[in-house]
Amino acid sequence: MSELRGICLAGWLLAGLAGCAMTPLPPSESTMSIVRSQQNQLEARVASGHLTRAQARELLYGKLGEVQPPLPDLGQLVEFRRQVTAQVEAKTLTPEQAESRLAARESEMIARWEEMAAKYAQEQRAVQRLQNEYERGYTDQKQREQTIKSLPRLP
Repeated sequence: MSELRGICLAGWLLAGLAGCAMTPLPPSESTMSIVRSQQNQLEARVASGHLTRAQARELLYGKLGEVQPPLPDLGQLVEFRRQVTAQVEAKTLTPEQAESRLAARESEMIARWEEMAAKYAQEQRAVQRLQNEYERGYTDQKQREQTIKSLPRLP
């Protein structure tokens, strides 16, 4: 019986915590897989000479902007890109330096989003496991109650 109470408490806590979450959802693992695939495809098109780096970057940022829910801190990455572009125009950075900085920041952000997606997926699996345990405990309790009700009463 105390096991069931523990499961019920865990279920209620999880339901309350999940319902109160106010932070934006991180990207899913499948979303990040698609983003990584698109990035690799664009890199291949740059390597084959079909796109310039600037064109590929523009397409990548367009795709990143379409992701739902929006990627956390994408605005910061876009702002960093603007700053680097301004530094190139002001001739405080060479195009090669700018490319290096942008590639590093983009790689860092995509890796961070992938990490967030993996962590979120792991948390969701844990929540689902607890929910399944709660439901199994609830069903078992109901069956026990039915069994007790069906027992003959002593006079």
